Amino acid sequence: MAVMEATPKVRQQTSEQARRAQTIRRSVLYTVLILLGLLSLTPFILAFLGTFKTDAEIIAYPPTIFPEKWLWQNWVKTWNTDLGEGATFPRWLFNTALVAIGTAVLQVVFCSMAGYAFARLEFPGKNAIFAFMLASMMIPGAVTLIPAYVLMTKLGFVNTYWSLLVPGAVSAGSIFLLTQFLKSVPRELEEAALVDGASRFRIYKDVVIPLARPAMLTVFILQFQGMWNAFMAPLLYLNTPKMWVLNVALSVFQQQYKAQWNLTLVAAMFNAIPVLVLFALFSRYYIEGISYAGLKG
Repeated sequence: MAVMEATPKVRQQTSEQARRAQTIRRSVLYTVLILLGLLSLTPFILAFLGTFKTDAEIIAYPPTIFPEKWLWQNWVKTWNTDLGEGATFPRWLFNTALVAIGTAVLQVVFCSMAGYAFARLEFPGKNAIFAFMLASMMIPGAVTLIPAYVLMTKLGFVNTYWSLLVPGAVSAGSIFLLTQFLKSVPRELEEAALVDGASRFRIYKDVVIPLARPAMLTVFILQFQGMWNAFMAPLLYLNTPKMWVLNVALSVFQQQYKAQWNLTLVAAMFNAIPVLVLFALFSRYYIEGISYAGLKG
């Protein structure tokens, strides 16, 4: 009888020990992940702190982490920099945001339409077109650089926003991601809508778009980040300083202020912070969209 009473106690103690061990393992894992995250952010944090330092503090040895005096005027001076002809940081930020947001929105709209067609509709040559589209991803960008520039010149798009918006309206990678995601959506939802008399466009608008929101947000974030960090295409198509985007402007700014590292770091922060904020706000949807896209192929 004593053995029978002792057995539940032993089991309870064993389960409590297992829970404690699991809690300790999770705590250690979370601590390691937090430390690794802080370690990966160390260069950005040091660069951000350097924006408030003098040039002498930045190049001093041994280096210091925090500035002796927080120089907020570094940000004001950089923001008010004017290279002439309207070439200022507010203008460059506007150009970059317009092109990045415009490209991301166009890709979400057109690539979701194409992804729905490849995932759900049946039409002649669908598999061949899809395979050709995927094969186009293997073509290096340098091969199409000159033909694309000639085309933009013929269309009169050089030194306009259209030179970046039109070529960036669709991409094979975004279409592929959305196609894979939409293949995982149950067909019963569309069939029920068809029985109720909904058209294909109505199904796309009222059924597909709400369900594909995580994947569409993923496409938006990826394309926004890609265009925000683009350098070669803006350098090629945008000729006047007033039309430059941040990456092109930063290369010129760095040459002009190469002896003032604090101002260069401030300019780099103008380029880095918006992307970090966007990713921090929508990281949950980004991870969700990436994980769902590979569920069904």
